[in-house]
Amino acid sequence: MGRRAIVLLVALVLAGVAAWAVWNFLQSVEQEAEAGQQQVDVFRAGDQNIQEGTQGDVLISDFNAGGTLVQAGTDEIQDVPADAIQTADELREVLSGKVAAGPISGNAVLTRSQWIEVTADVIPLAERIPSGKQALTIGTSNLQGVNGFVEAGDRVNLIITLELRFDLLPEQFSGIAVTPEQPAEGAQEAEEVVVTYTRYVMQGIPVLAAGREIRPDADAPTEGSVDATTATTLPGEQQAEDTGNETVFTLEVTPDQAERIVYAVQNGTVWLTLVPEDFVEVETPGVIIDTLFGGDLIEDIFGS
Repeated sequence: MGRRAIVLLVALVLAGVAAWAVWNFLQSVEQEAEAGQQQVDVFRAGDQNIQEGTQGDVLISDFNAGGTLVQAGTDEIQDVPADAIQTADELREVLSGKVAAGPISGNAVLTRSQWIEVTADVIPLAERIPSGKQALTIGTSNLQGVNGFVEAGDRVNLIITLELRFDLLPEQFSGIAVTPEQPAEGAQEAEEVVVTYTRYVMQGIPVLAAGREIRPDADAPTEGSVDATTATTLPGEQQAEDTGNETVFTLEVTPDQAERIVYAVQNGTVWLTLVPEDFVEVETPGVIIDTLFGGDLIEDIFGS
């Protein structure tokens, strides 16, 4: 074998060894990367937030029916909480008979710690209504409903603003009844005047429930337990916004009060005020534009 052939052979061997070393190095890097990106099965909330108190059985039924409240998927193992729910059987086991301990953000991974089992006895709302009273529900905006600070067991006042319409006869017919069927000769048409009026329509109304939170029964023992902590969120996920209590209120009223409240809600704009425990009802005359500033507005502007 010639000298040139030996040099060529050695070069080929060295090239093969170098190629093997590079391939072996790349393989080890790929294996390490794959180990760090191992995918595991998870279950996530749908696009919409899951509200606190949501029944797990509702989500299970929706999942079994192919709904979107709960979605199956995968995630990198290092990003998954230790108590994440990873199988459909585990999902049914954890959520069955339980409720959400707190709000769960949309697309958040579902975990065991997000669900609690409530063991307190539930008393029907009808049994909490005193004899002679009824439950009536009204809804307001956050602004009109004291920004959600009204809770079950509080008392509220109702203020109504509505338009009062009056038909004023011309001055020359003052005190004379003129019917549309037989108008007096030369009679002018009556002028319609609209007055915006604001006044307390009811005061000191007990709040039986705010949203779904019912006023505690004063005679019942406080019993109840939970088996987990509140909901958690992963890094980078947005916590569901806390908008305070509901602004849907169930009031404890008499039949007469119920009629007045429904009329007020149907025909005007209702605002609520939250009152303290020692609140005493106060009689007020109400407000129109002429008394808004505490005097005779027409006289203040045009003089006597």
